[in-house]
Amino acid sequence: MKPVALKGYLDHEKEIKVLKWQNGEKGVEVITPFYTHLDKNEQPCAILVNRGWMPWDLMDYKSDRNNSVSRVQGILYRGDAKTKYTKPNQPALSSYHTVLPEELAVISQLPNPEARTFMLKAVDFDMEIRTPMPDVVSAGELSKFAISPERHAAYESLWNGVTYVGVVANTAFWLYL
Repeated sequence: MKPVALKGYLDHEKEIKVLKWQNGEKGVEVITPFYTHLDKNEQPCAILVNRGWMPWDLMDYKSDRNNSVSRVQGILYRGDAKTKYTKPNQPALSSYHTVLPEELAVISQLPNPEARTFMLKAVDFDMEIRTPMPDVVSAGELSKFAISPERHAAYESLWNGVTYVGVVANTAFWLYL
């Protein structure tokens, strides 16, 4: 996982907010086109930037709407994993549930094909200067597992207990039959 730093302009007019839950709280991930350069046909080229998570009640908070040159640091990724349980995005209803660059780049009308392949997940590499809103992950949080060791131990105890009860119930059933 190598850090990437880009300079360019954020296009807040084409910003997409994807519904996400974080630590049991409803919120949105803010996805914004980030224009970096012009191609040989003078077309603006952009990459989608996942700028972080915001709580639901603050999703319309606009603290970083400057139009000057911005610098974004992060890592490249391919969006959320698409499974058979993935809830589809509904652009006609402005209802987004999954971060999929191939869909979001078309919705944002990005002309360059690489914008449909991957995107940039913003990361705060400097712990001294954290981004307040949207909540950007730090480099340490990227390697943090979703299930804490305490929660994992609780799951283990639950399944050990259920297994024990199942064995005892089966033994009792076959002995009294």
